[in-house]
Amino acid sequence: MLNTKKTAKIVAYTIIAAFLIIFLIFYRPVALWGDTHYEPVYTGSMEPAIPVGSIAVIKPADPETLKVGDIIYFKIESESATTVTHRILNITNEGYITKGDANEDPDQWIVKKENVIGKVIAVIPLIGYLGYFVRTPIGFILLIVIPATIIIIMEIRNIIKEVKKQKQGGKADVGKTVFYTARAR
Repeated sequence: MLNTKKTAKIVAYTIIAAFLIIFLIFYRPVALWGDTHYEPVYTGSMEPAIPVGSIAVIKPADPETLKVGDIIYFKIESESATTVTHRILNITNEGYITKGDANEDPDQWIVKKENVIGKVIAVIPLIGYLGYFVRTPIGFILLIVIPATIIIIMEIRNIIKEVKKQKQGGKADVGKTVFYTARAR
């Protein structure tokens, strides 16, 4: 049976690992597991299909396979860093006419096929708020700096404990046994 200290340590490491995973996923939305993108949604233009604070799961799609009604993730212009997630309202020879579900009018631009990044294949509600929080200074401190500091302090305590064991002539952990064996020869 685990004692209280070991249980607390396991819980602490689990929480720290969870925070680190959240950080890796949300600090900068990146392609994960191949070509899948996870993008937070901060505007209500696609409500109710994609609520504010959701994560849109996006897979690259061949522009020729897209159809009216598909929700796409695209750049407004080729050189622009601005991206939008809207539904295809109509398809023309020039590209796609899009519209946010909550908007009254279609978008003022025509999305060129080469500007389409991908098609929304799933929506994960509310997780986008956490991603936004991680990008704030307080979120970075709470989810990265504090857990990292806790890990460093715990490791320093372990090192001090091992040094005290060595000075008292006690047995060290498995990693230290190699040191004593080599020293004895």
